[in-house]
Amino acid sequence: MPGSEAGPRPLPRSVHAWYGTGAVALGVFNTVPGLLLLIYLTDTLAVSPALAGAVIFLPKLIDLLVSPYIGIWSDRTRSSWGPRRPWMLAGALTLPLLFAAVFAGPPLQGAGAAAYVAALFVLAALASSMFVVPYTAMPGEITSDYHERSTFNTWRTAFAGLALLLGGALAPVIQNVPEDPVTGYRLMGLFMGAVLVLSMLGTVVGTRRAPRPAFRPRSEGLLAQLRVAFAHRHFRVLFPANLLMAVASGTMVAGVPYVTANIMGEPAYTSILMVCVLVPLMAAAPLWKWLSLRVDKKRAAACSAAVFALGGLGLLLIPLWGVPGAVFSSVLVGVGLSGTMMLPASMLADCMAAEDGSGRRQGGVLSGVWTSGEAMAQAVGTGLLSLSLALSGYVESGAGEVVQQSGTALRGMLIGSTLLPAAVMVCCLVPLMFYRLRDPGAGPRK
Repeated sequence: MPGSEAGPRPLPRSVHAWYGTGAVALGVFNTVPGLLLLIYLTDTLAVSPALAGAVIFLPKLIDLLVSPYIGIWSDRTRSSWGPRRPWMLAGALTLPLLFAAVFAGPPLQGAGAAAYVAALFVLAALASSMFVVPYTAMPGEITSDYHERSTFNTWRTAFAGLALLLGGALAPVIQNVPEDPVTGYRLMGLFMGAVLVLSMLGTVVGTRRAPRPAFRPRSEGLLAQLRVAFAHRHFRVLFPANLLMAVASGTMVAGVPYVTANIMGEPAYTSILMVCVLVPLMAAAPLWKWLSLRVDKKRAAACSAAVFALGGLGLLLIPLWGVPGAVFSSVLVGVGLSGTMMLPASMLADCMAAEDGSGRRQGGVLSGVWTSGEAMAQAVGTGLLSLSLALSGYVESGAGEVVQQSGTALRGMLIGSTLLPAAVMVCCLVPLMFYRLRDPGAGPRK
């Protein structure tokens, strides 16, 4: 359909569902490193917290520079598969192998191990962007319906919950099966690599029935296109709001294994708390869509951020109310996280569809900036936690070593994993106040 948007008829549900399966790959790649990579470096490969934080941050910095270019190149791609799916296929064929290699457990410790993980994580991040950038651009292009874009992202959030369940609950269980932690990480990396293959190839094949509208891509260079992107009045306020949401979730996820092992005294609680987050996350996605129909997406997103922050404050009180309070607070975090994942993604699709009237699109650039920003925000979240650990005196260890952490280290660990992400999440409400894009068919708000 050259030069036109998708027709008014809803797309087949199979397209919605197969599109959603791609979120499994996104969720696994974000969750497993976010949950386990820092503690893998500090407690298995004997990397100091400060250096481990740098290892996680560096690939995201490189990805931040490259992802917008991937967006431009996908905008300009001409293929019988459409502009997005060839790039998604390239990511699907490379990311699983690189992901497994990150956790392969080299016969190195300290700085040598850090260099190995950093190099492989850089390549994995770039492979992920080849899939994620065009994947994120698709809903803004293949439907012109404001609320169908929410439907796409409802499916995406539900599958993201499944991914978080696999990466947040099952991955730690697999890692703990062998007595040798290095073997455990290798086994977990191979299993999750297989999950990535199935998810990404399923999306590439399953979206073949989606419309393939042709828009004239912008011919400007990257800097000129970035200026256009941030001149987009809706995108430039939505983008920082989403960054703060991603920083908050990244900080909290990275802190879970530290809190369960050191504050609660039982590493097995990691899987339990992640289940308590992820089941509500999946169940709440249709509720956030319903609320967005009643009060619009911006207000629903603000409510979800507030629920997440309340859950974070509840987790701060774990030493007082123990496991029952931790479970209840984790449920609140999951309900809030559902909205903060689904609604900004749907709002991004609305921004892509609300560009200029020239018929030219730069959805790939907006998606590239968004994707690299989210990846960077996740790394910043992990970096904030590693900074809290370093400042409070956390002591790293090698595989099989047991270290008794000081009271100061335990307090820094708890605050960095709960209060800090709650505070960052509340900050997202400031830019969100200035977001004005609404359903064009809704009429003026009374």
